[in-house]
Amino acid sequence: MLSSASRIFLVFVLIGIGAVVSVAQEVETIKTDTNLVTVPVIVTSRNGLYVTDLTKDEFKIAEDGVPHEVAFFGKLAAPFHVILLLDTSGSTKDKLRQIQNAAFVFVQQLQPADRVKIITFDDEIRDLNEFTSNRETLRTAINTARSGNGSKVYDAFESALNTIRRIQGRKAIVVFSDAVDWHSDTATFDGTLRNLDEEGVIVYPIRYETRATTEAIARQQQDQITPTLPTREVIRRPPSGTTPPTFPGGDPIPTTGSRRQTGPLGLPLPEDIMRRRREGERERDRRYPNPTEPNQIPGSIPPDDRMPPEHRLPDRRRIPGQTDPTTTTTTNRRRGPDDEITRMLDMAYSRADDYLNALAEKSGGRLLRADTLEYLPEAFAQIAAELRTQYLLGYYPLNKEHDERYRRIKVATTRKDVMIRARPGYLATGAK
Repeated sequence: MLSSASRIFLVFVLIGIGAVVSVAQEVETIKTDTNLVTVPVIVTSRNGLYVTDLTKDEFKIAEDGVPHEVAFFGKLAAPFHVILLLDTSGSTKDKLRQIQNAAFVFVQQLQPADRVKIITFDDEIRDLNEFTSNRETLRTAINTARSGNGSKVYDAFESALNTIRRIQGRKAIVVFSDAVDWHSDTATFDGTLRNLDEEGVIVYPIRYETRATTEAIARQQQDQITPTLPTREVIRRPPSGTTPPTFPGGDPIPTTGSRRQTGPLGLPLPEDIMRRRREGERERDRRYPNPTEPNQIPGSIPPDDRMPPEHRLPDRRRIPGQTDPTTTTTTNRRRGPDDEITRMLDMAYSRADDYLNALAEKSGGRLLRADTLEYLPEAFAQIAAELRTQYLLGYYPLNKEHDERYRRIKVATTRKDVMIRARPGYLATGAK
């Protein structure tokens, strides 16, 4: 028979053991194995229904054509870590409440153990909470979102990727944005895609239509200001007593006299956007002088007709239940006047479409469109349903070299009459 003092001591010991176990479990959650390659996998029937009863033995996986053993099999019931990355740039100002409501409905459709982090971005990036499964905490975080000016799409995605890369297990990033980047400071189109190639995170972009609003703003701006291309001296020399903001690459925004440097909602002036586009093309030409170069890295994407065939993105194929993205891009909608503003926005939105498609294709995810906010709840619902039916496979590559080369992954199953969607490969850099 234990004395009262002994019983009290035993209680404290058990509490201590429980705390150690809890900490150990948390460490296990965020532990990263740099050798294990993880592959999120979605399986559907021919008519588009999710197949959720496959076993580990029914999967086969190969790297560069060489079969590998499936060393890790994540079951459907395993919890997810999800980052919800919300664009709150100026075009969302009058619609923010709708976006917030749809975002919380999405959170409610996840599994109770799934843990979610909310990040918003405009000309600033705001990390609103730590990963949590507490719905009220998430509701509060979502409701604190506020609209701002500008758009740092690449910086925001890089921030989300850096946050989630330390997580082991099933993980996803859901991006709601038009993906037109005006103001990123450090991250780039190519750099974020390269980093995505090193990870096992699945990305679900939801494309939000802002072209009409942006064009209306640009035309109003044109009525107020007649753009003139600045000289090199004007580009390099800030006005007296001012420090101009910069675009990626270090060049200041061109200014002449007291002319406004940015337009409404934080948009750059038309000539500034055109300059950024030209600089990007020159940088791409510099990095890809020879399209047959064997060591080109697919994380940086020149036009497909200049990229070696083995490094091109997979063909955009229609996914059951999804509108074909090749028939709904911004650039093949009915166009306005064929002038400088139209051409500028055609290029900006075409690049944005390419970025969202690349995020989905390179991660094994899926691009959805919410061209009006009426479709946003449906898009979130489709993503939540897919997250509940996603498998996670892992294998240890037989090729141990970290040689910065792209390794192609092929996932197959012995089950008949099903379709598999998975990440197409990864960069052998030590982080998978």
